[in-house]
Amino acid sequence: MSSRAARARAVVGRAGNRRVHAILQRLVILWLVALLITGATAAWGLATVREHVETTRSTITPLVDATHEMQETLLRAQTAVRGYAVSQDVVFAQEYVRATSDLGDVRQRLETVAAGRLPQIQRMNQVVDRWLHLTRRPDSTSPRSVLDLRRSGAAMNEALAVLRGLSDDVVQMREESRSALRRSMSVANLALMTAALLSTMVILFALRRVDRLLAVPLLELESTVARQRDGEPDALADTSRGALEVVNLAKTFNAFTREACVVAQQRERTVAQLHELNRQKSMFVSTTNHELRTPLTSISGYVEMLQDGDYGQITPEQDRVLEVVQRNTRRLQLLIEDLLLINRLDQEQDEHAKNHRELDLAECVSRVMTNLVPQATNGQVSVTGEFTEPWLVLGDRDRLERAITNVVGNAVKFTPPGGTVTLSLTPAASGHGVRFSCEDTGMGIPANEIDSLFTSFTRASNAAAQQIPGTGLGLVIVRTIVEQHGGTVGLSSVEGEGTTVTLDLPLAPSAEAATP
Repeated sequence: MSSRAARARAVVGRAGNRRVHAILQRLVILWLVALLITGATAAWGLATVREHVETTRSTITPLVDATHEMQETLLRAQTAVRGYAVSQDVVFAQEYVRATSDLGDVRQRLETVAAGRLPQIQRMNQVVDRWLHLTRRPDSTSPRSVLDLRRSGAAMNEALAVLRGLSDDVVQMREESRSALRRSMSVANLALMTAALLSTMVILFALRRVDRLLAVPLLELESTVARQRDGEPDALADTSRGALEVVNLAKTFNAFTREACVVAQQRERTVAQLHELNRQKSMFVSTTNHELRTPLTSISGYVEMLQDGDYGQITPEQDRVLEVVQRNTRRLQLLIEDLLLINRLDQEQDEHAKNHRELDLAECVSRVMTNLVPQATNGQVSVTGEFTEPWLVLGDRDRLERAITNVVGNAVKFTPPGGTVTLSLTPAASGHGVRFSCEDTGMGIPANEIDSLFTSFTRASNAAAQQIPGTGLGLVIVRTIVEQHGGTVGLSSVEGEGTTVTLDLPLAPSAEAATP
C-alpha cells in the first residue's frame, strides 16, 4: 500500500508540475502578446505624434499664417481704394496695386497649403473676386476713381466674414489634431501600463515558482550536504517536491550517499581486516624469527666447533664446505635481523619520536666509517670524508647509524676494487636542514630500476647477476628510518659510473636557532 501511495503521490506531483508548467507557458505567451500589442501601440502612438507634428508644421501653421496675411492684405487694399476714391492721391493707387498683387500671391499660397481640405476657400475666392470687380478699373490694375462704397463695403464685409469662418475651420482642425494626439497618447500609456502590470505579474509568479521549485529544494539539498559534513553521513535529500531537474539531482545525490555509505562500511571492514592482518603478520614474523634464530644459532655454533676441530681434524675440502654453510647462516641471520627491524619500525610508527635526543650527525657518520674500515679494506675500496663541525639533529642514534651503515655498506659492497666512496655533510637544499651524501664509483643501477629499489626484497638486476649478497631490504629500512625522523631520501645513479644517495634531515631546534 505504501508503494502504491508513493507512486500515486509521484503521479499527482508530476501532474501538478505539468499543470503549473502549462499555466506558466500560457502566462508567458500572454506576456509576449502584451509586449507585441504594446510595441504596436507604441509604434502607432509614435506615428500619430509624427503625423500631428507634420500636419501642424506643413498645414495648420501655414494656414493660420496665410489667413491672417489674407485678412491684413484685404484690409490694406480696402483702405487704399477708399483713400483714392476720396483724395484721388496716386499714393493710394499705388498701395492698392501692391495690395491686390500681394492678395493674389496669398490666395495662391492658401490654396496650395489647404490642398482641398477647406471648401470655404472657393467661396472666399468668389467674394474676393466680386470685391475686386467692384473696386478695380476695368482692364487695368488701378483702382476706380469713383467707388460705390455701399456695394464694395458689403462685398468686403462678406469676404472678411468668409475669411473668419476659414480661420475658425483652421482652428478647429488644429484642435481635432490635438485631440487625436491626446487620445493616441492615452491609449499608448494605457497599453504600456497594462503591459508593465502584466509583466510584473508574470515575473512575480515566475519568481514564486522558481523559489518554490528551485530555491527552496536547493537550500534543503545544501542543508543535507551540511548535515553530512557535520557528521551525518547517511542524511538523505528530500525528493518529494521541486522541479524535475532538482528532484533528479536530489535522487542522484541520495544514490551517491548510499553508495558512499556502502563504500565507507567496506572501508571500515577492510581497515579492520588490514589491522588484523598486520597483527597476525607481526606475530608471524616474531614467531618465525624466533623459531629460525634458534636453529640458526645452533647451526652456526656447531659449524664453528667443526671448524675449530672439536670433533676431529677436517680436510681443506670440508673446511671450504663449512665456510659456505657459515656464510649462508650469517646471511639468514642478517635477513632475520632486517625483518625484525622492519617489523619493529612498523609497530613504532606513532611512538618513534619518544627516543629522539639531540645528537651530532657528524659523529654518527664518523663512527660508521670506523666500523666499515675492515669491509672497505677487504674490498680495496677507499672511503673518504672529513667532518670538522657538528651538525645537530633530533633522532635515535642507533637507528640513524643503522640507516647510514646501510647506505655506506651498500656503496662499499657494490664498488669494485680501486674505487672510492665519498661522504659529506652539507646544508640541505631547502636551507633548513642537513644533507648527508654518499657518492661511490661502483657498478651503478639501471635507470628503469631506480624507482623500484625502495620496495621490499627488490634488488638491482646487475647486482643479482653478479651474485652479490643482499636481502633487498636495506634501502627500505633506510627510507623508513629517515622518514620517521622527518627527512627524505634521494637516489641518483648511472649504470657503470656510480650511485649517489642523499639523506636530508631537519636540524635540531637549537641548531636551527643558531643558524643566521
